[in-house]
Amino acid sequence: MVTGTVMAGAFFKNLADTMEKNREYLKAKQGMLEEYMLKAGFEERAKLKEARAERAKLLNQATDLGLTEEASAILYSTGQLQSTVSYLKKIEESEDPDKKINRAGLTRFSEALVESVPEEKLGAAMKYAFELGAAEDPSSDKLVEAIHATSLDEYDEAISEFMKTPQTTSAVAPNISVFDINKRGLVDLDLTDIGSARKNMERQLAAQLGGQYNAAEDTVTFANPQAADRIIDRAETRYIEQVTDPLRSRSPNVVIDEIVNKVVSLVGTEGLQLKDIAAVDYFNTMPTPIVRNPEDTVPTSADEDIIEEETEN
Repeated sequence: MVTGTVMAGAFFKNLADTMEKNREYLKAKQGMLEEYMLKAGFEERAKLKEARAERAKLLNQATDLGLTEEASAILYSTGQLQSTVSYLKKIEESEDPDKKINRAGLTRFSEALVESVPEEKLGAAMKYAFELGAAEDPSSDKLVEAIHATSLDEYDEAISEFMKTPQTTSAVAPNISVFDINKRGLVDLDLTDIGSARKNMERQLAAQLGGQYNAAEDTVTFANPQAADRIIDRAETRYIEQVTDPLRSRSPNVVIDEIVNKVVSLVGTEGLQLKDIAAVDYFNTMPTPIVRNPEDTVPTSADEDIIEEETEN
């Protein structure tokens, strides 16, 4: 009987010792886990604070340079804001008097960006750019459960669930494709380039517009200068529009070729005179040809204008 009592006492003492050791072991593990969470939390908050400061600085620079908040958010989402701001700052700091930021061009650029993005993606871009932060990590709840566990089984279960949970620490940018940013559209026009383009088109269209090219003086004399100059004026305007399109980079030579081909096609259209072409924005509106009897001899547009001018004189 005494032996049984002694054995029972020894058993419960060993059990108590084991439970005490388990409690101490659990407390030690929970202490290390809590220390880890504090350290990780501080590091995460420091990284988040740094990211927010860098983002805020970049967005402020963009709006100070002339971009709208919406356009800045879109470019931030595509990863193109930093390079755009760097380019604009380089132009702003340039000592070249001919290199200046085109404020109107930046407005067109901002508007074009916003118009090209669906409303829901614009909203997502604004949220991503201006509310960026480390997302709440759902797995951290399991760590909290482990810290407050009352047994090793509860602790092990919480840690096991934590290890299985994917961890996310940053916001995700909306799916917006990168843009073909035309830097020509962000700076003041190069008047020398425009003048050269106009001269080039005048030379190529001289014969079609009833003109004579003087190679020695690099000039063109038109038989009907009023109509010819108006056509060339519209060609120049078209050239400027195309090479400064904010979201489409184009070779100036390709643009000139397209313009010349367009004018040549119109001049060759039966029933059209130069004055008819000059009277409308022929890139967006088709001039109305005069229908003639197919048996009649139809002079070219330039010839008709010359005949008409001689008749008036």
